Amino acid sequence: MSNKDINIIFFGNTDFSNPTLLACYESFNLKAVVTNKSKKMGRGQKILDTPVMTLAKEKNLKIIEGIDLNDSSFAKQLKDLKPDFFVVVAYKILPKSLLDIPKYGSINIHSSLLPKYRGAAPIQHALLNQDDSTGISTFLIEPKVDTGKIIDQFEIEILEDDNYGSLSKKLSDAGANLIDSSINKCLNHSSELIKQDNNKATLAPKISKDDLKINWNDDSSMILAKIKAFSPTPGAFTTINNKRLKIFKAQSINNDNKNQIGSVYNIDKNFFDVQCGHNALRLFCVQLEGKKAMDSKDFIVGYQDLASSILK
Repeated sequence: MSNKDINIIFFGNTDFSNPTLLACYESFNLKAVVTNKSKKMGRGQKILDTPVMTLAKEKNLKIIEGIDLNDSSFAKQLKDLKPDFFVVVAYKILPKSLLDIPKYGSINIHSSLLPKYRGAAPIQHALLNQDDSTGISTFLIEPKVDTGKIIDQFEIEILEDDNYGSLSKKLSDAGANLIDSSINKCLNHSSELIKQDNNKATLAPKISKDDLKINWNDDSSMILAKIKAFSPTPGAFTTINNKRLKIFKAQSINNDNKNQIGSVYNIDKNFFDVQCGHNALRLFCVQLEGKKAMDSKDFIVGYQDLASSILK
């Protein structure tokens, strides 16, 4: 069977999904793309497509809006396309009724080296835990989340200047590079698929709003890890004079000062330092509530009370 004889239905919503969608479009017979319904957003109630829908429209692909995954008419649309595989990237959990449709199974691309970091936020947890490396896994989907047989994996080093945005891009591209070999391995070398060791499994649950709040009593390295994990979105935050201040770029620095925890000191024209429970953080990019993100040098010029501020 040549690649162009393999029928694929792709499921995805986000920018993370798009490199794999493009790879499926170029390599296989992409029968349809399933993505969330467009939504009205903002004051003008402008209709916004998901990034996956935008790309699918550019390529003139058949689009199916996945509103109710348990709807029988939705399932029938998928069955009528006679898919060999579903390829699922950053989408909802598919019910078993849908997983039974493709001839050879459903492949998911997950941004960790499974069974490590099963769950919704593996990239963020790898950064929060200050891991040296992470990776991408392709696996056959089973009803229990992130537990299926592993098809392929690729390890990626986490660099000092990586954050959620940069690491997501690397992992997204790596996943796209694996989809061709993963589909062909399922077809021709299924005996090589690896059963996950549940005893080695760790979890990466969905991020809550509380996870984004900075505690200045923590070590500066822990706070920096949080900033990286949530940059450029949704942003780790603190408060300054009762206003929310998001921090997007910082550096951990050593100090032996006895400054009050959370106090701002050493204000330079390009940065300012904040005392942590141990050592300090040097802030380079911030966003004050109601304002746009800006370099610290611009924030310093416009915020007159900075020298006497305590971040909480």
